Amino acid sequence: MSVVTKILREIYNSLTAAGWMWLGLPVPDPPQVRPGPNLDEPPQGHPERLRPDIALTTTELALQRQLVAPIGDQR
Repeated sequence: MSVVTKILREIYNSLTAAGWMWLGLPVPDPPQVRPGPNLDEPPQGHPERLRPDIALTTTELALQRQLVAPIGDQR
């Protein structure tokens, strides 16, 4: 999200709250932010979670190295 969008959203929220107070109405609660999915681990039912005792294949190891290595450090 760009900085301009964040600033405009805060200005809008401030003006909305000022309008509610000017009318003498209670200010509604802000919307609840839901946490995103946990991307640190595979999801439930993923093969790595079901069989941690089986070693990865050579293709899976190569893919894991590509995912773990920094972008400019691929060999």
